[in-house]
Amino acid sequence: MGRACRWTRVLRRTCALCLPTLLVLATSAGGRTGVAASDAKSETGAATTADGTPALTLRLGDPQQLFQPDQLGMLGVPDMHMAVMEQPDSSYRVFITGEISGNRGSTAILSTNDFLSYGPGFGGAPTVSPVLEPSCPGDPGPPSCRDNWDADYAGANLVFTAANGNDLLMIYHGETRTFGGASNPPPNLKFYAEIGLARSSDDGLTWTREGAIVSGTDSKPATEPRAAQYGVPEPGAIVAGDYVYVFYPYFPGDGAPDAGPPTIQVARAPLSGDGAPGTWTKYYQGSFDTQPGLGGLGDAVVPSGGGCTLPGEPWPAYSTYLSAYVLVFECEEGWFFSTSTDLVSWTPPTQFFAAPNPLFQRGDETDENVILVTPGDAGGVIGGSGYVLYAHTPSWGSVPHELWMRPFTFHQDQSG
Repeated sequence: MGRACRWTRVLRRTCALCLPTLLVLATSAGGRTGVAASDAKSETGAATTADGTPALTLRLGDPQQLFQPDQLGMLGVPDMHMAVMEQPDSSYRVFITGEISGNRGSTAILSTNDFLSYGPGFGGAPTVSPVLEPSCPGDPGPPSCRDNWDADYAGANLVFTAANGNDLLMIYHGETRTFGGASNPPPNLKFYAEIGLARSSDDGLTWTREGAIVSGTDSKPATEPRAAQYGVPEPGAIVAGDYVYVFYPYFPGDGAPDAGPPTIQVARAPLSGDGAPGTWTKYYQGSFDTQPGLGGLGDAVVPSGGGCTLPGEPWPAYSTYLSAYVLVFECEEGWFFSTSTDLVSWTPPTQFFAAPNPLFQRGDETDENVILVTPGDAGGVIGGSGYVLYAHTPSWGSVPHELWMRPFTFHQDQSG
């Protein structure tokens, strides 16, 4: 997450100032476009087998800027993963978060046919307006609402269809910057994050908040914390089988029994219950049976290692090319991926993009909020090639980030 202060990666030192729907688990090869392997040459990451033979390679092509500052009335977008929904006419709705028409930490809807050019999601206005805003907007907002769990930020991570077949459900990142009654507005931006649910009965134009669904094991700090972020910031979510899964980085609080670097964990809820608060359970000690989504214990599902430190910003998709799930995430060193066939057992991290410098330091070039899309496939479904959509800034914390793209291509070694 990249607004004025998102991922600081400073849990072990003093804090400086500093994201799709899977409705089916497979799609036919017909209609899926993509990017030829010959175009993907700039960056390469390879997962290896036990004997060192490359088994899976992810290549990136050259970068291309897609958004200019203040395009469609937006600034600093995407500020977290974009949520993608394919429409009946094969176009896509893209839920994007940032400063929307002057409203910080809000979500808007765009429309695209190809992920390269975008317009407003509703009507023909030259700018977009928020469809979901923080519940206590302002810097800071009124004292009466500053303690709301989503007081200062409301950013979509996944939008999918409710069990009634008509309503839409949104899983979103929420945060508060108030600790012990004292707010710390910009430029400090220390926050505690939880994951929540909202519902729309008018095709996404307006949303009703249904409450928090997943939180960290420890509660919000009672006083202003040492580092920048705590809780479960910027999740990624996917619908698979009869469940909706949320992957999130867990940042323990200062002095908590589990205090330490963040880990990527997962929680799920049955689709039959529309992901409502109280229906979520975390994966812990080999099952989803015992720990609630709010406050429960969770286990890391992505192994440590692979040169990845301080993992965060997880985003899942199902690859029809790999017949497996892919999880992309940020580490101090750049972009990494893991694969899984069951959403709980993941391969060790494999780096596929090297950050030009350790993330995130003021004034440095930064690339974040990564998702993968394949034109022609549903949101949350990718093929063997497509686009990486991400936020790029040449000077983090000084210049707003904007949407950029790189082609990607997977290559799976079949020799073994």
